[in-house]
Amino acid sequence: MQQSFAPLLAAAALLCVGCTSENRGTLNLAADRAQEERSSPAAPPNAGKEQGGPTPTLVPNTSVPGGRSMDTSSAHSGEAHGGRDGNAGHIAAIPNAESGSEAAHTVKTSSDNAPSAAEANSSRPVAGSGSGAAPQAAADQAPAPAASATAPQAAAPPDAVAKPTKKPKFSIPVLNYHSIGVEPDNNAVLDPKKLDEQMAYLAKEGYTTLTLRQFIDIWDGNAEAPAKAVLLTFDDGYTDNYTEAMPILKKYGFRATMFVSPGMTGQDGYFAEWDQIREMRDNGWDIQPHGMTHPYLHKMTLEQQRFEITESIKQLKEQTGIDTLVFCYPYGMRNKDTLKLLEEQKVRFAFTIDQGFTEPTQQPLQLKRIFVGGKESMATFMKKLKP
Repeated sequence: MQQSFAPLLAAAALLCVGCTSENRGTLNLAADRAQEERSSPAAPPNAGKEQGGPTPTLVPNTSVPGGRSMDTSSAHSGEAHGGRDGNAGHIAAIPNAESGSEAAHTVKTSSDNAPSAAEANSSRPVAGSGSGAAPQAAADQAPAPAASATAPQAAAPPDAVAKPTKKPKFSIPVLNYHSIGVEPDNNAVLDPKKLDEQMAYLAKEGYTTLTLRQFIDIWDGNAEAPAKAVLLTFDDGYTDNYTEAMPILKKYGFRATMFVSPGMTGQDGYFAEWDQIREMRDNGWDIQPHGMTHPYLHKMTLEQQRFEITESIKQLKEQTGIDTLVFCYPYGMRNKDTLKLLEEQKVRFAFTIDQGFTEPTQQPLQLKRIFVGGKESMATFMKKLKP
C-alpha cells in the first residue's frame, strides 16, 4: 500500500517545494522594491507635467492673483479654513489648526523631501552579504603573516585621538505667525487683541525673544540658550505686521523675524512696502527671504527655483542691506533641488511648517516651528509652549 502511494507523495513534495521557492522569490522581490522606495525620495505628483513649462519672467511687484498667499496648503490640511472670496483676495488653507479644542497640529512635508537619516541608512548594504561575501570568506581563511618581534611599533600622533565635541542642547519654540487682523473665521489671521494677550503672557512668564543672531550663536554653541527662549516669526510680509504686530511687540520690548517675498512687496495693500520693511528693520526686526513670489518650489524646475531663491536674496540685500542667513519655504514645500540651491547660496538655516520645537538634532535646512492660529484659545497657546 505504501509503495503504491510513493509516487504521489513524491510529486506532492515536489509541488510544495516549487510553491515555496516561487513564493520566496515573490516576497524577496517585493521586499527589494519596498527597500528601494524607502531609500529614495518619491517623485512629486504629476512630476512630468508640473516640472515642465517655460521659466517665468518674474519682476518685483508683479500683480499676484488671489491676494494674500499663505505658507500652509490644503495639501496638508485636507480642507480650507476660512479665506477671502472675490477680488478682495484670499488666505489659503492652514494645517489642521484646531478651533476650540487643544489638539496638536501635525503637518507632513512634501513627498519630495530628502529622505531622513533612518531611511538613508536602510539602503546601506549589510556587511558580508551579496557578491562580496565569498571573497571575504576566502580572505578570512588565508593565514595571517607572522608578526615580527623586532618590527617597531608606530606610535599614534597626539592629534590622532579625536577630541569629544560638546553639542549644544536646547529646545526652542519658534512661533509661526501670519496675518494680524480681525477675521474670526480665518485661522490664519490672528486678532491683534489675542497677539497682545500672548505677548503679555510671554513677558509675565519671563520669556526672552531671540534675534536671529542670538539663535545662530546658540546653535553654534557660542552662547547658552536662555531658560525661556522663544523665536517669533511672521511669514509673508503683510502690511498688518507693520501696522499691528510691530507696535504690540515694541510695547513689550520684543524682537521678531519677518520673512518677505520681494516680488510681492506693496501688492494690493496686503504686503508691506519697502519703506515699511526698512522701518521694521530699524526697530529691531530681522528681515529674511521667503522666495521671490511665494511659489510652490517643489513644483518648479531647477532653474525656476534658482531664480526664486537667488533673486529674493539679491533684492533683499539691495533694498535693506541685509545678508541672508535664514530662508523660509513658501507653503513649507521643498525638494532636494531646493536644499541644494540653498547650500550653493551659503544659506545656513531654513524654516519649514513641520510642527515641533526647534532642536539641534534637526537638519539646519529643515527646522521645525509651531503654528499659532487665530481660532486657538489662550489655553492652547500656553500648552504649545511646553516641550
